[in-house]
Amino acid sequence: MTQERALGSWGSLGSGTHTILYLHGFLSSPASSKVTALARGAADWNAAEGEARGIRFEVAAPDLNVPPRLVDEYLRALAATYPSERMTIVGSSLGGFYAGRLANITGAPVVLLNPCLNPWAFVQSETGEQTIFGTERRISVAEHFAEDFRSLADAVSPVPTALERTLAILSTADEVLDWRLAWQSLQGAGIVLSTGDDHRISRFAAFVPEILRFAAPNHAANESR
Repeated sequence: MTQERALGSWGSLGSGTHTILYLHGFLSSPASSKVTALARGAADWNAAEGEARGIRFEVAAPDLNVPPRLVDEYLRALAATYPSERMTIVGSSLGGFYAGRLANITGAPVVLLNPCLNPWAFVQSETGEQTIFGTERRISVAEHFAEDFRSLADAVSPVPTALERTLAILSTADEVLDWRLAWQSLQGAGIVLSTGDDHRISRFAAFVPEILRFAAPNHAANESR
């Protein structure tokens, strides 16, 4: 992965706005279909329920196609400056690794989508120049990323400690990861199985309302403290 600054800027929020912070997977991007589905779902929520519930959603999706330690630095900076009580983290695949860690750092609720909780196990087979899906942009994956991921996991576990504030959506026909590993690690969380679905969660749009419902009560509870 390149050293370029792919991580985006962070805007200020209006009163009553709750952010869905989406962390994409390996070789994916903020232009993924999941981000589009979340943005559409948030717009539908805002139009139908935003005023009545006093909660409006926005979706933020930084580009994380940079080395693991740089992603960690960025997310730690975000954790130090962003109000966790107005944020729900959503992480897909490798983004689930970062999302679980950020949830442990901030205490924010988290949604894990086919999370890769042990990225050191696969990254060594992906070293070299790689192309980001749907683009012509190429990034360099270094061999030392495996050790970097291990060190990050040793410092802060990717498995959320507040499992009661965790929702996981797992595909039982995931062709990339063994869904049972996440299922075993996340016992105590809310777990939804998408039977027969694939790694990218082709049925993802159907789960967006549930993700927003999960985020909204957490927002309301935190605001009342």
